[in-house]
Amino acid sequence: MLKLKITVTALALVSLDLIIIGDTYLTASAAIACTAMALPLAGYLAWRWQVPDDNSRIPFILWVPVAELPVIRAFKELGVMSTPLGATIEPEKMTTLGGFVALTSTIAILLAVIVPSSPTRDDSDDED
Repeated sequence: MLKLKITVTALALVSLDLIIIGDTYLTASAAIACTAMALPLAGYLAWRWQVPDDNSRIPFILWVPVAELPVIRAFKELGVMSTPLGATIEPEKMTTLGGFVALTSTIAILLAVIVPSSPTRDDSDDED
């Protein structure tokens, strides 16, 4: 669970870094892709925290389409498919996209930080 928390946090931070540093369609689409990967994983972390005995992957499978709908909309509004990836983004688009990436990355980071880690094993010999 700790590795998943670190992965979610790293993906969310990479998306924030890409949106701050980059100014091309390539960096913007990479930021959206990192956000798209971090959000379902954060949802899975929250599900495992709320229902620790449930080992099914069904909630994760159901969470992926719900988390990806805003990402598909962001790709559509950005117009990545019809624009060269090396082109510079207009500031108005970058402001809107930056708000989306910041909000979703913050949600993923907060979920990853709030979910407690798995308890560690106690190897002490207290049975004597």
